[in-house]
Amino acid sequence: MARRVNVQRREGVALVTLEGADEGPKGAGFDQPMRLALEAALTEALETPGLQAIVLRAGPGGWPRANDPAEDYSDDKPALGPLCTRLAQAEVPVVAVLSGLILGGALALTQAAGLRLALASTRFQAPEAALNLLPAAGGTVRLVRRVGGAAALKVLLSGRVFGAEEAMALGLCDAVASEGTIETTALTEALQVAALGAEGPFSRREGALSDPGGALDALAAARGRFPPRADLPAPTRIAQVAEAALLLPLPAALEFEAVAYADLAGSETAAALRSLARANLALQGLPGVPGEGIAPVSRVALWNPSAGRVIALLRRGLAVQIGTSDPARLPPLLTEIARAQEQAAAEGRLDPARREADWARLEPVSGADAFGPTDLMIAAPATAEERELLRRSLSSGAVLALSGTAPGPGELGIDRSQRLAAIWAATPGQTADLPRLAAVLRAGGMRVIHATALALRLEAAYLMAADRTVLAGAAPQAVDAALTRWGFAEGPFARFERLGADLAGTRLLAAGRKPGPVLATLAVLGGMAQAAEPLAALRAEAGIAPRSFSEAEIVARILAELAALGLAALETRKAFRPGDIDLMAGAELGFPAHRGGPMFQADRIGPLALRKRLRALEAEGAPPTPALLDVLIRDGQSLAERFA
Repeated sequence: MARRVNVQRREGVALVTLEGADEGPKGAGFDQPMRLALEAALTEALETPGLQAIVLRAGPGGWPRANDPAEDYSDDKPALGPLCTRLAQAEVPVVAVLSGLILGGALALTQAAGLRLALASTRFQAPEAALNLLPAAGGTVRLVRRVGGAAALKVLLSGRVFGAEEAMALGLCDAVASEGTIETTALTEALQVAALGAEGPFSRREGALSDPGGALDALAAARGRFPPRADLPAPTRIAQVAEAALLLPLPAALEFEAVAYADLAGSETAAALRSLARANLALQGLPGVPGEGIAPVSRVALWNPSAGRVIALLRRGLAVQIGTSDPARLPPLLTEIARAQEQAAAEGRLDPARREADWARLEPVSGADAFGPTDLMIAAPATAEERELLRRSLSSGAVLALSGTAPGPGELGIDRSQRLAAIWAATPGQTADLPRLAAVLRAGGMRVIHATALALRLEAAYLMAADRTVLAGAAPQAVDAALTRWGFAEGPFARFERLGADLAGTRLLAAGRKPGPVLATLAVLGGMAQAAEPLAALRAEAGIAPRSFSEAEIVARILAELAALGLAALETRKAFRPGDIDLMAGAELGFPAHRGGPMFQADRIGPLALRKRLRALEAEGAPPTPALLDVLIRDGQSLAERFA
């Protein structure tokens, strides 16, 4: 097996080469095996007789980068912090040659180097804040002491990816060089510094401390641009660490950073956001779907599309036919597409020749029965008759995917929410066509999961759980208030009113549910405003003695029923990954990201406690408790472990 880190010697310089991002385990970053290899390589390099300098670089793909930066900062020995300190305290010049995407452990290590030379293609990012973390192992402290708090906050809190030139202006690197000269430059500058005993081209690693008062003033001004967030403590803690970096001696500042990182990493928020990040990464594949032998899609037919989707598919080089239920809508749609292309060309985002080529691949059709040959048709038919016309117009071998209506035999279904789409096949024989549909949806800017009507089913579970909670004694307004204060974007009864009783009822039926007695009563009343007396009469008629509920109890009931829906979907293979369910809950219900999702919460509750609550809810008419819970209890597993 190849070594993760190799050391070569050249003219008094130790060339330490890290396994590149394209060589090692994908997404591993500075995991424990890499840190062990780096520790051994640094020891070997520093013990080299006549050593004058160290050049640290990476192989193909650039510096290692972790899918989850928290893995770079794990406590498994050797920890990354001491490795960064060894580099910073080396008695010889250390030059870092930067390539690929510099983040996480790579950012921490490179800030410990004396000179940082980047290829023009190098990019920089600090994704930690969005995960309720901060760059650890000295990554925050050393960057602040080097460039100042204001520049550091711009990098650490924006989440942006910075190109090499902008990164140099911010102090993330010292110079940008070409592929052909960067290694020679690194060797030359390192040896020059070693010979002269002066900093030379090396930036001051604590340059911001030359004017700590000015740096603190700039930091205070920068903090005002990032107001505190109750749902995401990381930005506030990063600003506090930045202040400590400017005020405290380096060892104390590093300790302050380590304590702040441990607090953030141990939070529910960090665990939830990391879980969602892992779920997003998993969207590259479709579980439960054969992916081999799928013919590529080059021709797409769209019925009742958005202009944005048409434009996105044209930019991917596809030939696109479009039509609309109302013929009067087609000319405005074409005008909207043309204007968007013209604006993109005027702003330099679209080459005029490419614009003409895109437009030439766009073909409007006059009706549902007028489509020509195509590989895939994505349609949102307005009527059953229109749907039948679309089916008849399909060319041989083409696939029909329906949005907004249940697919029939031989068809695919699409259940969209925000920019996330759940797709499924109505019959097992069509499952092999799902990758074709997924490819087209992704080309149009959608994230895709394999699940059956998941958005509709989650919405139904949300509404029906709220219905039972009110029937048991809570007020609809109290249910909405408890859930929105917990973080949901919208309460279930506010959602019911926004949709309207007719549409909400239709969506419930499509999900296999019927409106409960509370929702039916609210539909007659026209809303919650005058609901107290009718709901009291409803409970009396049903023989229910109303109970009072705390906000925590209301939230627990709703979460339990959402978790039950997810467990049942996993059990029946209507969904394949807990993370997919959590992503759709965020997209469809506005489930708060800092709470993860219903399946993440199910793991936090634990299978025993969740089963107890669900069995109590069964007595109130909730669906049966999924048997998957018993399996988890028997095997001592969490959902995350079982579906890893």
